[in-house]
Amino acid sequence: MTAHAMPRRRQRAKADYPGKVAIRHAREAAEAMGINPGGLEICPDGTIRIFDRATIPTAAPKDEFEEWLQSGKLG
Repeated sequence: MTAHAMPRRRQRAKADYPGKVAIRHAREAAEAMGINPGGLEICPDGTIRIFDRATIPTAAPKDEFEEWLQSGKLG
């Protein structure tokens, strides 16, 4: 009996996105350093960037309703 070799399919390049555990550990480490995480960026090469909430610019309120909403007065 002769075996026939099946040609292998060429695999696409896989991005090395970090998993949930790595992201959770990065967030916990940031909080341990006193950073209040307000956003994060996940790159295909595995880089995780965490942004402090205090450094994220907020949009100026358009009217009095939005001002109250942003300040938490309208719970």
